Amino acid sequence: MNYQFIFFEEHLTSLQTKKSFAKNFAVESKKNLEREHSRLTRAFRDMAVELNNHKKSKAYLNFHQQNLTLLMDKTSREKTQREKDPDHTIIISTLKALLDIMEELLIWMKQIFPEIFNYKGRIPIKMIESEISEIENDLNLIVGEFEKKKLDPKLMQVTRSVLDISQIVSFKDLNFWKESCDKIHQDLMLLDLIDEFSIIKIFMGLGINHPDLFFYAKWHISKEIEHKTTLGEKISAVCSYRKEIRVLYRETQMLQFTRKPDIQRTIKKFLREELLLLRAMEFVNHEVEEAGIMNANYKVSFSVKQLAFFVHLQMETGIIIWQRAKFAHQYIARHFSTVERDSISEKSARNAHYNHASEDIKKVIAKLSEMLALAQERY
Repeated sequence: MNYQFIFFEEHLTSLQTKKSFAKNFAVESKKNLEREHSRLTRAFRDMAVELNNHKKSKAYLNFHQQNLTLLMDKTSREKTQREKDPDHTIIISTLKALLDIMEELLIWMKQIFPEIFNYKGRIPIKMIESEISEIENDLNLIVGEFEKKKLDPKLMQVTRSVLDISQIVSFKDLNFWKESCDKIHQDLMLLDLIDEFSIIKIFMGLGINHPDLFFYAKWHISKEIEHKTTLGEKISAVCSYRKEIRVLYRETQMLQFTRKPDIQRTIKKFLREELLLLRAMEFVNHEVEEAGIMNANYKVSFSVKQLAFFVHLQMETGIIIWQRAKFAHQYIARHFSTVERDSISEKSARNAHYNHASEDIKKVIAKLSEMLALAQERY
């Protein structure tokens, strides 16, 4: 079987070099393109009958699909270049007619040979441009619904990043973007009560696996767990998230990016590690309590903010080597009382840890100066 797009290539070359045009050039050019389109559809049908072999037919069609895409992109670039000059109206209209007939042929190939068409093949610039407005409109509607429902602005940024149309490369990508945007918008319209985690689940259920979604999901879940006051509540929250992820209904097993990991799996792994850590902390707390240490409580002359800053300094200088600030908050809440309060909540300790007033810092500095003077006297 012969290569079929010589006419299109010669037609483009002619347009690139042509300086003058006959009066009826555009009309005749369009008729020639339509005749060539009819010839090509017959040729490809004949090819399928003549080869009578799935593998050979697929190789032949995919080869022509790839070359047609390259030719369309070359024509698109030429048209864009010509549009800068207002005197090139005839060439521009003829290039547009050539692009339209090639796009029509590519769509025909996809419809007539769906089983051997290469959906992973690169999609021409023109076909992406034809769909951009629809996808962007859906994306704006999605973000608009987020705003109406007063969801996290950071989630809106992530959504625009995750569904950025510049990432569309193949026919498969284009279908994925269109179907995903449509489904997300439908779900948002149907659900009155919805939160950030519900959106994360919708995205994961559609097979969206952009890295920005993973980092947002991890950050959001970690933040929600951190807000829990007790270790038991944290463990319960992790277990609840794990269950939600496990029973998540998947619309499709297809992934947005085949070479990137499935976010449902990576979030499950993250939650498993979080649960193991919390269980280990629970075990240590139990062992310490059994040894009679956990019940130790110390009253200090500092206020809660001063105590939190004092502990903060010890962490910053490496005296205390906890990797997570939340351990310090838990320790303060369980082991200290102040001149102001007989008990300190973990939330108060956490707020104080990040809020250092100048008068509190001065009080801590004064105590540190006393400690330094005592140490210098002895040594």
